[in-house]
Amino acid sequence: MKVLKSLTALTIVVFIPFALMIWIRIHQSTGFAAVELIQYPLLFGGGSIIVLLLLKRYFLQESLNDFNSGEGNWKTDILWGLALTAAYFLLFIVERPLLSGVLTRVPNMEMLDLMLSMRDNPVYLILFFGPVLWIGIALYEELIRVFLLTSLWKFSEKMGWMILVIVLTSALIGLTHWSQGSYGVVTIGIKSLVSCFFFFRYRRLLPLVIAHVLYDGIQVALLLITYPQG
Repeated sequence: MKVLKSLTALTIVVFIPFALMIWIRIHQSTGFAAVELIQYPLLFGGGSIIVLLLLKRYFLQESLNDFNSGEGNWKTDILWGLALTAAYFLLFIVERPLLSGVLTRVPNMEMLDLMLSMRDNPVYLILFFGPVLWIGIALYEELIRVFLLTSLWKFSEKMGWMILVIVLTSALIGLTHWSQGSYGVVTIGIKSLVSCFFFFRYRRLLPLVIAHVLYDGIQVALLLITYPQG
């Protein structure tokens, strides 16, 4: 019964939404407008977080502490977040020359459009670097990652199974970035492996959220600063 309930919860908050994301990206002829890139993460990401927490607490009757059960405090979480950010950027530097020539890269024109809109609209700027980035993107994606891991790990405590779950989770998360081409799928999948193995070892969610915010936020901020004025 527990297995069935776990699979039901995963289907509701992970498998169906992820399948829809991939389907939309494959069949989408035009990208999202800037305002949609502000609205959708807040509405979809924020709503999904609420649904996920309710399912875990009341449907699965599991403790929310599963997401942060390892030893640590906010100080160590920040330090680990900074360390993970450095690891992500190191991967970024290594992956660019190694994989750019063999994998397809698709420029993220949606983010460019949003970035240009943020230059002209400070409300977009505040919303993006505030609730959109912290809640709609980082917290949502990391909660989904950790929920997948903790739910599937409950099926077996064998090391082989736990590692397989890490690989499958990373592959799934990579595939949801289909719109960024095979380069995006592979590189995001690799970064997910780092995130998953960190959680496997330390069982702390906050460092993953901090690292996600910093990694995405720094890149967007640099683009805002360095991209030529139109």
